[in-house]
Amino acid sequence: MRFSNIIVAVDVNDPDNGRAALARAAAIAGNEGRLHLLYVRYHLPSRYAELLAEDFDLHEQRDAMAAMRQWCADLNIDESRVDFITKRGPVRDETVSYAQAQSADLIVLGSHQPSLSSKLLGSNASAIVHHSPVSVLIARTDKK
Repeated sequence: MRFSNIIVAVDVNDPDNGRAALARAAAIAGNEGRLHLLYVRYHLPSRYAELLAEDFDLHEQRDAMAAMRQWCADLNIDESRVDFITKRGPVRDETVSYAQAQSADLIVLGSHQPSLSSKLLGSNASAIVHHSPVSVLIARTDKK
């Protein structure tokens, strides 16, 4: 089965695993598949809004898009094959919802090696795996 409509959910603050996920998804999609590079930004409670600069959201979104575009350039991935998306909210909910809306056939996640606390409390990757309507691939760097 060839996956051709792939959500690549990344954390721009974890560039090694983000690039690993993007590279894996591009290899799986081949030259004809569509990639949706998705970064879900942290949900900020409204009570914090007054503490942030007025243009905080715009700058955060712009910086995330620039990072994701740079990853594509670094990996020689043609941007015409990629949709760049940022959303704000709970990572699991936004990722699963976006995958459903796009009729994705695979979600690729860049994820760090689980720590003891994430094994006990759960992680975004684990939550997405458990709630995804489609197959999920966890991609990690080869670092040891």
